[in-house]
Amino acid sequence: MRGWMRPLILSALILGAAPFTAGSAFAQSPGGQDAGSQNGGKPAAGKEAPKEAPKTAAGSAIAQAPFAVQPFPLQDDGTYKEFLGAAAADLNRRCVKQENYGWEFKKDDAARRDQILESTLGSFRKAGWKMGEVKVRTIRDPGTTAYTAEKAKQRLLAVWTPMEDAAILLLCETEAAPATKK
Repeated sequence: MRGWMRPLILSALILGAAPFTAGSAFAQSPGGQDAGSQNGGKPAAGKEAPKEAPKTAAGSAIAQAPFAVQPFPLQDDGTYKEFLGAAAADLNRRCVKQENYGWEFKKDDAARRDQILESTLGSFRKAGWKMGEVKVRTIRDPGTTAYTAEKAKQRLLAVWTPMEDAAILLLCETEAAPATKK
């Protein structure tokens, strides 16, 4: 594992725009903000480009659970996948489907951050998921928490990473890891 989640996210904040704003490298917008427009993404002469509100997710497709506080879907350059893959491997699982979400709030608003986490976990429970916190060896940051969720024959792994003014939820559906040859 190349590092922890918090330094990765903090470096993204330092290197560029806020991670969850429309048009940033982390916000999901297929093909880019102005994909498909003519003139290299510039508005036609004399016309102002329409401003689009950042798109949020109403719920998790994997968990079939709504979000009380809608997050921004996050794109992955492979880092989130690698991080979740290592966490899942610690639990003898592997990720087969993945979703990444982020929330923004005022700096040091712990009450808002906690409300987002509790409402998200509550929505998963209402959707029938049995949730439990788990210890994962690859997660070394004390603020980052891993959860497993079970429903019928489905199992999920969720990793919650809070920061001063944002939080990230990485979520994947898992299956048993293939047996390794010795």
